[in-house]
Amino acid sequence: MNYFISLHMQILAQTPAVDSEAAKTFAQQDPHGFIMALLGMGIVFSILILIYAIFSNTPKLFAPTFKQKMKSLFAKKSPGAATEPAEETAPKTEADLTGEINAAIGAAIHLYRSELHDFEDTVLTMKKVSKTYSPWSSKIYGLRNLNQR
Repeated sequence: MNYFISLHMQILAQTPAVDSEAAKTFAQQDPHGFIMALLGMGIVFSILILIYAIFSNTPKLFAPTFKQKMKSLFAKKSPGAATEPAEETAPKTEADLTGEINAAIGAAIHLYRSELHDFEDTVLTMKKVSKTYSPWSSKIYGLRNLNQR
C-alpha cells in the first residue's frame, strides 16, 4: 500500500503545476464563481434551445413538399435537360376506395382480430385460505396504544 502512495507522490511531483496555476488565476478573477455559473448555465440553455429548434422542425423534414424539394435538388441532371423547362407532371391521385372495398378490408381485419383472441374458461373458483397468526399484522401493537399506569 505504501508503495502505491509513494509512486503516486512521485508522479505528482513530476507533473508540471500548470493546471494549479490556471486554477489559482481563475479563482482570483472569479472568487465567488459567478462567471463559471453563468458560463455553465449559458451553455446548457443554448444547447436546450438548439435541441428545441431541431425537434420542433423535425415534422417539416417528413412533409411531402420537403421530400420533393430534396429530390429535385439532388436529382441527376443531364447537361441538355438544364436548359429545357421541366415538364409538369400531374400529382398521382390514389384510387378512390369504394364502400365494397372498405367493407372487405373491415371484414378481413375483424376476422383476423377475432382469431387472435383465445377463448378461455370463465369459471372462477374461490378458495378461502386460512392465515396463521402473525404479530406483524396484529393491531394491538399499533402506535395509538396508550400506556395506562
